[in-house]
Amino acid sequence: MPNFCAAPNCTRKSTQSDLAFFRFPRDPVRCQRWVENCRRADLEDKTPDQLNKHYRLCAKHFETSMICRSSPYRTVLRDNAVPTIFDLTSHLNNPHSRHRKRIKELSEDEIRTLKQQKTTAIVEDHRILHRLNSSKFLQEPSSEQSTIL
Repeated sequence: MPNFCAAPNCTRKSTQSDLAFFRFPRDPVRCQRWVENCRRADLEDKTPDQLNKHYRLCAKHFETSMICRSSPYRTVLRDNAVPTIFDLTSHLNNPHSRHRKRIKELSEDEIRTLKQQKTTAIVEDHRILHRLNSSKFLQEPSSEQSTIL
C-alpha cells in the first residue's frame, strides 16, 4: 500500500519515486510542531499515536540538513527534525485541489510565534552542538596535546 504525503498541496506518493516518507513523531511536543507547521486543521484533534500510524510527510518538506542518509537503503530524520517547507498557495490557482487537504489560515501573531519557535530551536541546536564540541575537545587530546604530555 503506498504512502501519501499529508502536507497540504502535496500529491507525492511512495510509488512515484524513491523519495523518503517519514511518520509523524510519537513525542507529543514534536508531533504538535509538525501539525502546526503543516497547517492542517483536521490533524489537530488526532493523537500522536494516530498520526504516527496513519500519516506521513515526504522528504520534500524537510531542510536537507535534517535528513541523514545512513546508507543507500535507509533515510532517517535527525531527532529534532521539524518540517518547514510547504507550498501553501498553489491551491489558490487550482479549485479542484482546494478540498483535498484543508490549510489552516494563520494570524500574524501565530506566524510570528512559529517563526520565534523555529529561531529558538535553531539557537538551542547550536548551543547543544557547541557544548558537544567543547566536551569532545576536553575529553580527546589532540596530537599536539599528546606530544606535550
